[in-house]
This record gives sequence, C-alpha cells and structure tokens, in this order.
Amino acid sequence: MWLPDLTLYKGARYIAIADAMASAIESGELKDGDRLPTHRALADQLSVTVGTITRAYAEAERRGFVNARVGRGSFIATQHSQRLIIPSDNEPDCVDFRLNLPVAKDRAEALSQSMNTLAKDSVQMNRLLGYQPDIGLLEHRIQAANWLKQTGLTTDADCIALTNGGQHAIMLALLALTRPGDSILSEAMTYPGFMAITHQLHLRPQPVAMDEEGVIPAAFEEACKQFSPKVFYCTPTLQNPTTAIMSGRRREALIEVARRYQVWIIEDSVNSNLLEQPPMPLAAMAPDLVLHINSASKTLAAGLRVGWLVSPTAIQQQVANALRASCWMASPLLGEIASSWIASGLAQQLLNEQRQELVLRNRLVNQYLAPFALRANPNSLHAWLELPSPWRSSEFIQAADQQGVKVIGEDSFVVAQYSAPQAIRLSASSAWSIGHLEKGLKVLAALLREEPKPTLTVF
Repeated sequence: MWLPDLTLYKGARYIAIADAMASAIESGELKDGDRLPTHRALADQLSVTVGTITRAYAEAERRGFVNARVGRGSFIATQHSQRLIIPSDNEPDCVDFRLNLPVAKDRAEALSQSMNTLAKDSVQMNRLLGYQPDIGLLEHRIQAANWLKQTGLTTDADCIALTNGGQHAIMLALLALTRPGDSILSEAMTYPGFMAITHQLHLRPQPVAMDEEGVIPAAFEEACKQFSPKVFYCTPTLQNPTTAIMSGRRREALIEVARRYQVWIIEDSVNSNLLEQPPMPLAAMAPDLVLHINSASKTLAAGLRVGWLVSPTAIQQQVANALRASCWMASPLLGEIASSWIASGLAQQLLNEQRQELVLRNRLVNQYLAPFALRANPNSLHAWLELPSPWRSSEFIQAADQQGVKVIGEDSFVVAQYSAPQAIRLSASSAWSIGHLEKGLKVLAALLREEPKPTLTVF
C-alpha cells in the first residue's frame, strides 16, 4: 500500500498528501493505473480523518493525476491526463499513437482567467446557469460564425446550433434526417465515432470507394442508385484516417450527384481549422444541401465539449427538435468560455500554437517514414501508413506493441465489408513530447524494414 511520509511536506494535511502523491508519480513510485489505498485505510495509517483523505484525493483529481471510479476506487490517472504534470525525463516506456488527440498544452491559466472574469459578473453568471434557447445564445452563435470564417464558411448565426462537441453534432444531424433502418453512405474508411452512432441509431451505413482525394464521385453515384440513401457523411478536409483532402473539382462533383439523388451531406469539418488556408467547405458551395460540423475539440480544448452545427434552413427545426430531445441545450457556461476565447483572440493564439507543434511533429514523421507508403500532412493530427508486403496490420500492431509502441489498423475504420489495404494510423499529436515521438518512430521504421516473424497457428 502506498504510504507517504508527510514530514517532508508543509501546510494543510490534504495538500501535503496531494503533493506527496505528485512527487511519487514523478519519481516513478506511483505509475499510471496504480490503485490508491481506500480512504479509510490511508486515514488509519496516517492518523488523519477520512475527510482529510477525501479532500486530498479530490485535490489530486483536480490537478489531473487521479481518476476516481465509482465502486472501484481511486487510481493514478491515464497517461494522457498526466502529460502536463510528469516531466519529460519520466515519460512512460510505452509510446501510444492510437488516439487522435490534439497536442497537450496547458490550458489551466486560460480557463482560470476566464472563470475569474465571469465570476465577477454575477448577473451574467446567473443568466448562464439558467435555461437558454435550445440552439444556444445569440452572442455565442455570432462568435461561432466568426470562428467558422477561417475555414471558408460564411454563415448567419441563425443557422448555427451549439452542441456538446462534434460527436454530439453528428448524432443530432442523423437524428434530424434519418429513422431506424435507413441506409446511409460514408467514406469506405471513416471516423469510428460515426460508426458508433449509426449502431446506436440502428442505421445501415454503406461504404463508398475512395482514392487519394477521398470519395470517388462515380462510386458515390453508384451507391446512391443501389441504396437510395438519405444521408452521406464525409470529412472532405484531412480525412480520418487517410488525411485525404478533396480538390474543388471533386467537391463540385459530389454535390452534383447529391443534388440529383436528393441526398443530404453531413460535412465533418473538425480538422479544417488546422490548415491555414483550407479548401472551400461543401457547406459554402451548397448551403441548402450540407450540414456542417465544427468543434473546439481538436483545436482549443477537448474538455470544453463545445461544437457547432450549421444547418440548411429547411431542416433547422428538425435539428432543434433533436437537440431538445438529446440534452435540451448545450452548456451555456462552456459556450461562454469558448466564445470569450474567440472574441479575445485567445482561441486564435491557441490554434496557432497547435499548428506550430503539428508542423514540427509531422516533419519528424516524414523524416523516419517517408521512404514507405506514408500519407501525411504538415498540419494533421494523424498520418496513414500502408504496410509493405508481407506485413498484415494485425501482425504489425502486435510486433510494435511488443516493443512498446501502440498503433491501430485499418479494421478500426472500415465500413461494412469494404476491402481496405493493410495499413495503420498513427497520431503523432498524442505523443508526450518530440523526444517521445521520435522514440516511437524509430521502432516503427525499424519494423517496416523487417519481415514479420512466422508463427505456427494451424496443426
């Protein structure tokens, strides 16, 4: 059982315990996933009250290095939440490239200042703590419209609904446009969160073949003929997982097919802000046909859970109905924070920092993996790597894992029975540091130059 020596720490006992826990993490005495003593057990050992331990664990959780799980206890937090706490010389041995996370940056000071400013305005604070219009406050939607302009989309605030992140926006769009059993189309390899929603809503996603630009217009038309879909979901810019970016001509062709077959397009644009000059969004080209999704998760802070759904006038009431049914309204308090960051210019500053870090990281990805079938973009959170023969993704993932590097393969992104190439997605943005990233890339590059070790599985 972990037992801190509190004689080394000054101040209130609960603060001392939290400080001791932080020191134990830094020294490696406590590691990711370690279970902490129960409140009663630690209280007895330290001769303090159970309430003191409760406050200590709460303080540790506030700092971001403890997770409390109801019915199971308290644990040292996940590696991703520890990134801002553990110094680089104590980074974990494992390099995890699986999660498409923005590069971790300290947002605590920015959030603290925003909350302090808001706390001084009791009238506004109480207003935000009350019920608001389902699609969000007008001033929040105006700031959202300003934020979306940098992606090339000029829209009216009345067309925007605030959502609890991009994932929620996808669900709202599908709730507004489909019914259980409907066939819908998407890129043949797509964002797993989209597939999770289609499963929950009992929809039938069908794959549309892709090339280096994304969805192929002729394949889209053929799928429209075959399945009579109501909806087509796609990510035209920095597609997940392939990083594909559709050309203007490709976008025009897809819109033309969608019009002829009366198919709504859901455009997932959460990655567009990462490009300094993104292509014109589909929603700007066909505002009457396209639902456009953007969020703060990949650029400002995922924990804000603030997203924006731009809808054509004809279905705005359906979107509002879906919003009320799912959560009544997105959090006005979080919407206020995101809006204040946009209005003050802080959001742009945070986005610029994210872009700069991604450029550095993707330069390193290219340095180690460019000799192989790599698809990467300087501003992307992830890269796509088709494996050389005779590697299969399952074998490669296992071999990398044995050397402390975690990646995910094409199976996580494939829609229905689409036949995808043997490939992996790696998210350079999720590495703890540049040095940690390079460590993992060296392992992957070495493996790619080898052949898989034969295994005997059939007798």
